Amino acid sequence: MAYKTILVHCNDKKRVGRIVGAAVELAERFQAHLVGLSVSPPALVVPTGVPGTPDTMMIDERAQVYRRDNPAMSAVFQAAADGKKLTAEWREEDAGTSTIANVVIRYARAADLVVTAQRDWQWSVSAELDVGDRLAMAAGRPVLMVPNEGLHSGIGSRVVVAWNGRREATRAAFDALPLLQQAKEVKVLWIDPASGDEDGGTFAATDLCAALARHGITCEAVAAASDGNVGATLLSQAIAHRADLLVTGCYGHSRLSELVFGGATRYILKHMAIPVLMSH
Repeated sequence: MAYKTILVHCNDKKRVGRIVGAAVELAERFQAHLVGLSVSPPALVVPTGVPGTPDTMMIDERAQVYRRDNPAMSAVFQAAADGKKLTAEWREEDAGTSTIANVVIRYARAADLVVTAQRDWQWSVSAELDVGDRLAMAAGRPVLMVPNEGLHSGIGSRVVVAWNGRREATRAAFDALPLLQQAKEVKVLWIDPASGDEDGGTFAATDLCAALARHGITCEAVAAASDGNVGATLLSQAIAHRADLLVTGCYGHSRLSELVFGGATRYILKHMAIPVLMSH
C-alpha cells in the first residue's frame, strides 16, 4: 500500500515551508503526486442599512490581501518539490460564496492523504483559515496535522497508535497502514478505561497488533493509565516512546456550523508537538 495522491493545504506564508517540507518528504517517500492548494477566503457580506442602497455590500479586501501571499507560497512549494522523486502541481482557488473548508474538502476527497497545519491560536484569522480540524471531521480522508512548533520531519519512523476499539480509532489505524509498514517501531497504545478513557470499550491492543501483523507490521501492544485527561496521556506517552507520529481517531460531531470535539481530541489539537494523523 502507498499514498499516491497527497494534498497539502497552504494558507500562511509564515508556516508554509514547514508543512510543505513535511508533505514533500512523504510524497517523495511514496513517489506520490503532490497537490499544493491555496484557497482565498470568501468575500465578506455586510448589511448597509442605508436608504436607497442595496441591503448588503460585498467586501473583498481580505481576500485580496490573502491573494497577495500566493506567489510567495507557490515559490516555496515549487522550490521544495524541484528535483524530488515526485510530480507536483500548484492550485489556487477562491472560496466564492462557500467556505475555505468546503473547497479544501472537495480536493481532499480525491486524495489519499491530506497534510495541513495545526491551528495557530495566536493568529487573528486562524479560525477561518486554519481548517485542519474541519478536514479531519468531514473530508473522509486521513489528515496529517503538522505542529506549529516541535518535530515536523522524519515522520513515521517511530509511531504510537492510539487504540480504544472504536470506529474512529479503527479508521485512523488502517488509514495509517502505508506509514506503519515503513516504520522502524510501532506501539499500539491502549488507555485503561478504568482510569478515565472516554467510553473506550474493552478491546485490547493485542487484537490490533495481530491484525497489523498480517500486513507485515511488527508492533508492540502497550497500556497506560490516565488521570482523566486522555489527550495529555496520549501526548506524554508519545514523547515517552520517542515517537515522531501519533495516530488517533478524531472524536466529535458537527452541531449546525459548530464543531464540537471530545476532550481528548480538543487537547491534542491544541497541544501537539509532533505530527498527528487523524481520521473520523
